[in-house]
Amino acid sequence: MLAHGSAAWCLNPISRMVRKLSSIQRGFLLVISGAYRATPTAALQVIMDILPLYLQLQFESRVTNLCKLRTPLTPEITTLRPEEIDEKETGWASHAAKHPQPNQISLQDGGTSTTYARINTDGSKTVQSVGAAFCVFEGQNIIYRWSAKLRDDNAVFQAELISLKEVVQHASQINNNLPILIHVDNQASLQASINPKSSNKIARIITQTLI
Repeated sequence: MLAHGSAAWCLNPISRMVRKLSSIQRGFLLVISGAYRATPTAALQVIMDILPLYLQLQFESRVTNLCKLRTPLTPEITTLRPEEIDEKETGWASHAAKHPQPNQISLQDGGTSTTYARINTDGSKTVQSVGAAFCVFEGQNIIYRWSAKLRDDNAVFQAELISLKEVVQHASQINNNLPILIHVDNQASLQASINPKSSNKIARIITQTLI
């Protein structure tokens, strides 16, 4: 109950509020640790590896404002914008009766093949940058390639999902009757794509494109 509504009242706590929260937390720390009552609050927090209560509430308040309320924070706190954060989806990606066919996605190694049109995807992160890319092969020749540089704070999982989304959208526009074999080197992105209740927006786009 103490943290109820902290997104509104603990975004920038004043010194009086900080002292009040520290006083409340101190009582619990003394009971849990069994330390002497003269032990400083800061020492109790260090010994028990617990953040000051006001910092925990302030962190939760900032996350709630940025990710759920989609309210931008000041540049002194973060330069991250609400529109740059993945939105969590709920429910089913599509009707339960509509789903990718069993032969469309496989978690087994497909090996190499020159019979089908092949597309290799990759998402990677280095110290310098984050990127996503794919190449379309016809035989042993590359006939099309796509790449994009992402934000430095993007994760490898996001890069892999973005490259897979671009691949399936590109493959859906190819006008031929030949099977297309897509090689993905990240099982996590495949698992998210075949999960009909995935909360990831990009994974849902992939699922709907495959359907």
